[in-house]
Amino acid sequence: MLMKSIAFGTHLPVMGFVQEETVSREQLISFAQKAEELGYDSLSVNDHIVFRTGWLDAISSLSAIAATTHRIKIGTSILNIVIRNPVICAKALSSIDILSSGRLFVGLGPGSHKGDYDACGIPFEDRWKRFSEALEVIHALWNDENETKSSLVDYEGKYYRLKGVSIDPKPFQKPRPPIMIASWGSEQGLRRVAKYGDGWMASAYNITPDKFKEKWNLLLTYRRELNKDVESFENSVMTMFGYIDNDKQKVHRMAKEILSPALGRSADEL
Repeated sequence: MLMKSIAFGTHLPVMGFVQEETVSREQLISFAQKAEELGYDSLSVNDHIVFRTGWLDAISSLSAIAATTHRIKIGTSILNIVIRNPVICAKALSSIDILSSGRLFVGLGPGSHKGDYDACGIPFEDRWKRFSEALEVIHALWNDENETKSSLVDYEGKYYRLKGVSIDPKPFQKPRPPIMIASWGSEQGLRRVAKYGDGWMASAYNITPDKFKEKWNLLLTYRRELNKDVESFENSVMTMFGYIDNDKQKVHRMAKEILSPALGRSADEL
């Protein structure tokens, strides 16, 4: 079955491809409710602390969407759990899963924008090692098999150390919401997806269809090596950016004038 999904950065150039100065609660909620009305299966938010364009906070936006929709699945694509801290993310995402009555899916990654790390005082070169530890922390906090009494988590890593920590209340979904791990397709990245994820969240403008097929088969091989299930393992190809018009020149103009400055990439590449 083809799943219809919308992934968007909660800033106006992506939602409407228009140049406006402000974003409102009404615009965000109207967008989400229209997606639900049109029968989309899911919508998700991207995450930046600082960026080339204005950006609503991902967690705050997802909370508003959770409270004003009823059926559509909601998620992150992706949430940077390194700059945000995995314990805080586990708490916030648990709350959103409860507020949405179990409609949350969780796309996680370390992001690729150095400016986010500089603003938060975290070395950009440490992001992948921190990300692996952050995933372990979230798994430990959410994988409580005893639903009646919270277990206390001890974790000793290079970057994160926990002693007797518990996140309550736990997510609505049991044992937890599905976790999709982001990767552009490197061997190390795919091995991380295979180990920690319930699925792979690929980047549509960083991979071709042929490469996706090749990397997907490789990823399933890594899953089998770990004796992990491949039948229920999922994939998604995510992009925030879509613009449809009968005028091809208008489409190219949007890529050049809106997307290229926002992403720091050439219009031809996009």
